[in-house]
Amino acid sequence: MEYRIVENGDDVNVVFQGDITFSENVAFRRLMRELEEKNFGRCVLDLSDVGMIDSAGLGMFLIAKEQSENGGWKLGMRGAHGHVESMLKLTKLSELLEEVD
Repeated sequence: MEYRIVENGDDVNVVFQGDITFSENVAFRRLMRELEEKNFGRCVLDLSDVGMIDSAGLGMFLIAKEQSENGGWKLGMRGAHGHVESMLKLTKLSELLEEVD
């Protein structure tokens, strides 16, 4: 997994590439620390270039959701497709994360 943070006014977009799996938990924690240092109203997770997510990756999104609630910002997602979209729907995480165009 690689990610890039793109700031756009009051929004922060996190563009992911690659798979989001257990082996990426250290990188994901680093991302969460980076986000804590920024001042924004909404974070959008761009999953367009993510081909696979495992249960640990889904858990990371729950951590991000909790951090957004504690930090007073909204968390959304865009671009989920294939396996990733199926996993988000199966676990009902798609209901917790606002879908953004």
